[in-house]
Amino acid sequence: MREADPPRTPLGHPPPAALQLARSPLATPLGPAAPTPLVTAGAVLVTIGALYIGRDIFIAFALAILLGFLLAPMATRLRRWGLPRALAVVVSVAFAFVVLAAITVVVGNELYLLASNIPDYQQTIRAKLAGIRESTGGGGVFERLSQMASLLGRELGAAADQATSGSVPVVIQPPPPQPLAVLENFAGPVIASVATAGLVVVFLFFVLLEREDLRDRLIRLLGVGQVLRSTQALDEAGRRVSRYLVMQLVVNASYGVPIGIGLYLIGVPNALLWGVLAAVLRFIPYLGPFIAALFPITLAFAIDPGWEMLVWTIALFLVLEVISNNVLEPLLYGSSTGISSLAIIMAAIFWATLWGPVGLLLATPLTVCIVVIGRYVPQLEFLGILLGNDPVLAPEQRFYQRLVAGNHEEALEVAEDYLEDTTPTAFYQEVVLPALQMTENDHDNRILDADLRRLVAERVERVLVDLDEDGLLGQPKEGEALAAADRAPGRVLCLPGRTPLDEVAAAILARWLRADGRAADAFGHFDPRSGAATFGQPGEGDVIALCYLQARPQTYVRYVGRRLRRLAPQARLLVVALNSIDGAVGLDRMAGGAPTDGVSLSLAAAVHQIEAWQPLPEPEPDLDPPLPAPAAA
Repeated sequence: MREADPPRTPLGHPPPAALQLARSPLATPLGPAAPTPLVTAGAVLVTIGALYIGRDIFIAFALAILLGFLLAPMATRLRRWGLPRALAVVVSVAFAFVVLAAITVVVGNELYLLASNIPDYQQTIRAKLAGIRESTGGGGVFERLSQMASLLGRELGAAADQATSGSVPVVIQPPPPQPLAVLENFAGPVIASVATAGLVVVFLFFVLLEREDLRDRLIRLLGVGQVLRSTQALDEAGRRVSRYLVMQLVVNASYGVPIGIGLYLIGVPNALLWGVLAAVLRFIPYLGPFIAALFPITLAFAIDPGWEMLVWTIALFLVLEVISNNVLEPLLYGSSTGISSLAIIMAAIFWATLWGPVGLLLATPLTVCIVVIGRYVPQLEFLGILLGNDPVLAPEQRFYQRLVAGNHEEALEVAEDYLEDTTPTAFYQEVVLPALQMTENDHDNRILDADLRRLVAERVERVLVDLDEDGLLGQPKEGEALAAADRAPGRVLCLPGRTPLDEVAAAILARWLRADGRAADAFGHFDPRSGAATFGQPGEGDVIALCYLQARPQTYVRYVGRRLRRLAPQARLLVVALNSIDGAVGLDRMAGGAPTDGVSLSLAAAVHQIEAWQPLPEPEPDLDPPLPAPAAA
């Protein structure tokens, strides 16, 4: 779509600058100039510093945003039922905090009961430790370590007494705390928590009330000229975070409820507390389930004189963890977060360092938003690459990298993974051939030397041989190949042009043709001065396919083509230029007198041209009529 021309004066000149500035900025959106990497790095560092300095406000705002993702569907549903916007928001926020208050009351009551019963557990712990000491004969490793630590402590104390002998020890005792200081130490954390909760409530109310206006302002901030991309980024971030939070609640509930019921049946006290704690701590990636299991396991060890309760408790956590990790999470999460496992760990460490324990709870949702922004903002694309779980290299790029690195096993793995979902012909065209093209182009650009180019060609051949041995390339067996050669209307001689990469391309073309039931053979480097002794005398109906991976093979084609025409005047000559930047210009028979019968710019086009020149005969029908049923019997 063509942009409108700027307005002009009657004489045809552009209007003055004052008139141009008077126009609305929305009429002519201009994208901002791309900042340099140094500016981007500075902006990232400044942002991190601001998040750390203003963490009290940013934590409250982040919590409000996440709660807004959870409560937005409820507020929208209430509005559809006829409630005003403000009333729907108030009801949603009140419902959320009633639920949180109920959970807090239940957890507080359970903690009070646990603290009241702790003295009763001390005698059981002493008896169990005494039993362990007796079962090990009193000379176990732990007892020896304890004795050594006690002896070391006595020796250090004696040395300190000798060093201070003759001097008067001075002991500085702080004055007794004042009532105001005690009140400040006790009330300070409580007031800070209440203030944070109040900020969360205020932010949450305005986030739900002004949701559309906030979205418009974010789109304007990202760039009014990029409305589509900004909208896509916000929609994807909201969709991923909402799905993650909902699925995380479902997974946590399906984990915490069985934990609470199982611990109650086992007999562990305060089972409700441990079930709620397991569901909440599971928001912390990787470390949360371990912390949640530590408390009830310790309690089972403390209250049971035997070992049965401890074993059942450990078994309960292990079974539920295996089910949750291998069944529920893959089924419910899918690819909703789009973050790699390593990125989740690094994000948890980063946000915990920045914001403390609350950062652990917010790490995954915040990282999801960062990854989505990195996908749509070019300056922050490196964040999406580093943190996302999408493949950053195409299959052909990964195959080429493994070949250059000399990692045969990983190159074979890339090929096997690709062949699981595609055909060998697709593998040839979409993985192997692009890797050969990248090799040749890097050689032309003097990034890759001739020796490494030869090694890459040998490694590709080795991969193809291993795939043949595993039966993944569909090559006919020796007897089937001979039968196909007898039925074929003629031979196909696949000759390389100049380099080892051309030899690999010729071998791939021969493999493709043999899989189609043709008599095709690949040969090594052809020297026009030595004649056609390497492949015999081609006859009428035969095709010579001359394969090149050079960017401009015109000169070589003319030189080799004339000599092949003299050696095999009855055969058809097909030039297969798989990397020509000029297309077929200068390669056909009309350009420069090159004696060729056809030019193909891809493997598929070469196979199609050979099929047109050598149509396979129709299979002969079975002339013997089927025997009647009694005779067959």
